[in-house]
Amino acid sequence: NEGDPAVVAALKSIENVAEVKPFINVGKSEETALGQCYYIKYKQPIDHDNPALGTYEQQVVLTYVSPDAPTILHTQGYALAGEHGQNHNRLDSIDAPMFMYMLATGQNADGSFKFSTNCVQVEYRYHGFSLPEGDENSFKYLSAKQQSADLHNIVTDLKKALLKGKWLSTGVSKNGMTTYDYAYYYPGDVDVYVPFVAPLLFQNEDMRIGDYMINSAVKDYLPQIKAAFQKLVSDQKVLDATAQYALKYYKEDKDFDVPADSVLHYTVEFAYDHLFGKQSYGNIEAWSKFIPKEGDDPATYALFFYLDENDNRVYKSVSETRGPLRKRDNPFEMQIPVDQGNIGYNYSWVKEGTLLTDSDKKYFDDKEKASKASKKTELSYLVKDFLKTTDCKMFFVYGENDPWTGAAIDDPTNENVKKLVIKNGTHNDAINTYTTDERNQLIS
Repeated sequence: NEGDPAVVAALKSIENVAEVKPFINVGKSEETALGQCYYIKYKQPIDHDNPALGTYEQQVVLTYVSPDAPTILHTQGYALAGEHGQNHNRLDSIDAPMFMYMLATGQNADGSFKFSTNCVQVEYRYHGFSLPEGDENSFKYLSAKQQSADLHNIVTDLKKALLKGKWLSTGVSKNGMTTYDYAYYYPGDVDVYVPFVAPLLFQNEDMRIGDYMINSAVKDYLPQIKAAFQKLVSDQKVLDATAQYALKYYKEDKDFDVPADSVLHYTVEFAYDHLFGKQSYGNIEAWSKFIPKEGDDPATYALFFYLDENDNRVYKSVSETRGPLRKRDNPFEMQIPVDQGNIGYNYSWVKEGTLLTDSDKKYFDDKEKASKASKKTELSYLVKDFLKTTDCKMFFVYGENDPWTGAAIDDPTNENVKKLVIKNGTHNDAINTYTTDERNQLIS
């Protein structure tokens, strides 16, 4: 459609806007339509430290209410709509943060209370179609600093041209990491920063996540889960049944054939990784009944280990849990050693198994040693110190059952920084799963 002529004119008045395309985004349903949207291509420096290199076009989507309404800046960590080369025009597949839909329809502590907000979503450089170096990527200009400068330019221009109200920046998971990185580099850009389930990772493989996974996450069910793993690594029939799924997974999903002498440790690693997914995204009450117990058929164990966080058995009763973000893997993997960090697993459960050979035990020992010795992510230490003194208003939200909470920020000593751990919460921003008190804290 043609959109609002005044909005189109305001956007086109911005020197760095290369294209504006109005469209209607009906959101989750016709009833929760977020209204008029504008697809924007924004010209950014390839390298903010060397503007002479030229520009690239970054994808931006604006959901518009009015110039004086508050604006939510949804800081992405990935692509906006689908993978590179696919779904380029599927603008209706771009989801706003889930809590926007909930607040738009009164799904909060007070059903009569609603926010009416603009929303700006910015694709992370090197993802989707926001490619500083075109299709031939060296990833030389991929960093939180560069993306934060991208955000700063967009926010500055939109404030001048159109959006005059208060601004709040937020994101979920890596999107939330983008939020606190942006706060660090540009603390005065917006009024409030709200990262959801955003770990502050100090190493390429941060062992605090693995420690939390086996000691604190879903803590009421840890004995049952550990017993199931002991069965996996001590019962040949369970191992063989699970290996069938693991070998299929590595071949079809990972395009990798497991060596014959490595089936055991790859199968165990596969099961551990899938448990991490369940703990991160699954509602423990929904999937706990599938934890196998002594006397169950080996296939029951195998199926439990295999089923990932999107299994319909687990999710059919948990409709408000976010699905996995669509992303291109390469940029994410390339950024981890630069300034993001990632998971480090604690394999102490696994190494107690009787079927493990000395070679298998050495494999897991070596992986843990490598995690503990992995490169530090210096930016996280700078952010940690920043949180102690910043004047920014920041509200960090984590889930109690989420393994990523092992890398949560420290309990704040700065009155400007708040931290909320959602009881039984997972790796999402679904406000209507919170208690009334938790929702009230966040909304107020």
